[in-house]
Amino acid sequence: MKKIQLICLFAVMILLGCNNDDDNRNDTSLSGVWKLIEVNGTIAGIRDQFEPGTIQWNFNTSNSTFTVVNNNTDASKQDVFESGNYSYSITNNDMTPETCARSLVLDGTNYGCYIVTNTTLQINQGEADGIILKFIR
Repeated sequence: MKKIQLICLFAVMILLGCNNDDDNRNDTSLSGVWKLIEVNGTIAGIRDQFEPGTIQWNFNTSNSTFTVVNNNTDASKQDVFESGNYSYSITNNDMTPETCARSLVLDGTNYGCYIVTNTTLQINQGEADGIILKFIR
């Protein structure tokens, strides 16, 4: 009887210890329209600011795509993506040093950690020559 209880306990522990997380699962908090307001960073130390609405990214979490509407006319500003449709994914962070558990991959390029609140989104490559993107809803 003790063997059966031990086997049952072991089986329950195994089942509870497993998870059904998909490494490419979507973060629904990304869903919707985000207005790019600032791009800063790179080795040159840029800090380009945009009027809210000049550049908008719309994340569709149901199919892992985002649409960019880019109305920036100042070619001297770093605006990241031209208008168009792009794919994205969320992956385990493999950057060193690991400052977050998951990274945002945009159109095949790892843009690093991201932080989402109800009204802000920040994407941070976290490298000396990387960029930080700041958005508002």
